[in-house]
Amino acid sequence: MNQKGAPAPLAVTDSVKVELPSSVFNIPVKYELKNFELWINQVIKGKFLETVINPLNDERDEAKLIMTKTGTIQISSNGKELICIVPLRLEAVLLKSRMGKGLTKSADTMVTVVNIQLSTPVALDKNWNLVTNFTIDKLKWIKEPVFQVGPFKKNLKKKINDWLKENEGTLTNIIDREINKTVSMESALSKVWMDLQKPIIIRKKLPNVWINFVCTSIEGRILLSPSTITCQTRVLATTKMITDTTLLPARNPFPAYRLLKETETASDIHLYAFTSFEEINEELNSQLKGKTFNAEGYSLNIKSVNAYASEAGISVEIETSKDIKGKLVASGKLEFDSEEQALVIRNFDYAVSSNNTLVNAGDMLLHQQLKDTIASKLVLEMRNLIDTVPQLVENAIAKGKSSDKIDLEFDHLEIHRCEISMGATGIHFIIHAEATAGIRLKKLKPGKRLRIRKAQKEK
Repeated sequence: MNQKGAPAPLAVTDSVKVELPSSVFNIPVKYELKNFELWINQVIKGKFLETVINPLNDERDEAKLIMTKTGTIQISSNGKELICIVPLRLEAVLLKSRMGKGLTKSADTMVTVVNIQLSTPVALDKNWNLVTNFTIDKLKWIKEPVFQVGPFKKNLKKKINDWLKENEGTLTNIIDREINKTVSMESALSKVWMDLQKPIIIRKKLPNVWINFVCTSIEGRILLSPSTITCQTRVLATTKMITDTTLLPARNPFPAYRLLKETETASDIHLYAFTSFEEINEELNSQLKGKTFNAEGYSLNIKSVNAYASEAGISVEIETSKDIKGKLVASGKLEFDSEEQALVIRNFDYAVSSNNTLVNAGDMLLHQQLKDTIASKLVLEMRNLIDTVPQLVENAIAKGKSSDKIDLEFDHLEIHRCEISMGATGIHFIIHAEATAGIRLKKLKPGKRLRIRKAQKEK
């Protein structure tokens, strides 16, 4: 039985120019408060402030005031500011007295305990370093600071409170400077910024194809939570396809900090995949050539399969033998169903004439088997292709980006949409995917221990 169909859809002869939209990487850089607390306790330890005061409001009486950290500095957040509670032991040692050297030597050292609460907003400077501006909120006296010189007793609470307020900058500025010098988002973000711009191979068969993200801008915003300091960061990048990595331009340098106005969590990334009809047909023929279909007493053997882009969408010419000999051409629209998250060929059917032997003979079952098998093979091969690309990109971005100082997470890269265009040589896929990403700063170098000496006499 010979099979004669209607004229086959004309093949597309033009090439396709593909341009990818920009991609958005939303990357939160998180620094856990417990690590910040550990770091600040390594920096502030033991005796860190000494000064001289007049305990009895007489310049002839002088005492050395010594502040020593006695316990763990506690760091927390109310969502707007960092709260820092510093436990201190205060000692007042009489240096001289208007009542003579004997009394000076015999005077007891005053020892008391106080918790100082400080708070600060948190921001970033142009170099992506953390900026704090600590102020003293309140003092909680665990033991009243009563100082005795001979017969005179003096509660120094007001004097010490006033002194701390007057000299607040001496106590806090050095902490602010050390934080600004040590706590930075620049190292982690600049590494990701530069690494994103390395070509990522997404087609290993010849001709090779790479994706190249060209980072164009980065913005950040500090957010506080009960457990973390987070720099919510947004990187904008143009996405380009390249076939030669030897003449790549220099990567854009990491820019200065700019404030991010609105924050989002998911990254919006555009990827690219390509397959040639030569590859498609090689795979289809390896699986289908020689395959026999049986239905309603008829058998059909596939001699060859040839897929191509046509004015009807994607067309497949099937040459058959055995009971039904001839050529059939089935065509349909290749689409990505966003709701079902599935690649489909819609309205995939034969181009047939009214006197077509296959249809008129009532061999619909054979007809259906043949086109369903070819459609499923086509969809499976191309779905495997577009599923592979996000994994390649995910692995390339995350690979080797963790160290003893940072830990990069980049995963859950999922396809949301896929735009498909076909040219004479192959099929192009623009893949719109979303991903979650994040960086955790693990530890900071403690640096030198902070110590303040204010030897000049109180005025």
